Amino acid sequence: MNIRFIKYFFLIPLLTVMIYPGDNQKSRLIVKINGLKNDQGTVKVALCNSAANYKDDRSPYKAAIIEIRNQQAIAVFDDLQAGNYAIKAFHDENNNDDFDTNFLGIPKEDYGFSNNAKGLFGPPSWEATKFILNKNDQVIEINFN
Repeated sequence: MNIRFIKYFFLIPLLTVMIYPGDNQKSRLIVKINGLKNDQGTVKVALCNSAANYKDDRSPYKAAIIEIRNQQAIAVFDDLQAGNYAIKAFHDENNNDDFDTNFLGIPKEDYGFSNNAKGLFGPPSWEATKFILNKNDQVIEINFN
């Protein structure tokens, strides 16, 4: 067998993988939280990849607890597949790991959602908050209420 043929036999598949990475390419999502009142506590961020885990407050796809600096918080999620995602976050100002509300259920702590979606008598829907992750280093900004 010709050595030149063997070189090309192995080189062509390698170049194909390099040029066409396919559906396995991973992305990074950067979430910037703006509008925090102070630098106290942390921001809890839930990244959801389905309507089911968006509705379940205890089982997000991925989660982050981030420090606040200069009334802004930034979370980074690596190795994500392209697709639909939604984010919900709140400022856990007293670091008690709970989203505090008053006796009527009105939030005492600031919060926000992807697409800066607003809910009426509760959180906004998955449909209102979902976005498409389709590029690397995609940035989502959320303005807290």
